Amino acid sequence: MVFYHIFLRISKVLRWIFGALFLFVGILGIILPILPGWPFLIPGILLLGRKDRLVRHSHLILRRILRRLRRHRRPVVRTIGSRLSIEYVRSRRMLFPAIIAAERALQNTRLPFPQA
Repeated sequence: MVFYHIFLRISKVLRWIFGALFLFVGILGIILPILPGWPFLIPGILLLGRKDRLVRHSHLILRRILRRLRRHRRPVVRTIGSRLSIEYVRSRRMLFPAIIAAERALQNTRLPFPQA
């Protein structure tokens, strides 16, 4: 029984590490045109969970950056910021139901308790 609790703790730590790594690579993929971002963001959010502090803060930082771009004094930057904001909202509306459905499916699959 003790090993089961140790296994659960280790699995939580590994989920957080891999989730943070996937989230970081996904954000880099959004910024850099060489690397695709969405295939890394979705597993990262699923591993961390939508309510994780890292996911919420990265979402808020991205929204602040987009807001600054939309309010920039140069028209070219404002246009880029508004287009990026539209794409961000569109992709969020498209991916959010899929992330919720995957989280529910993962919550329904529980590890079996060890037999004593």
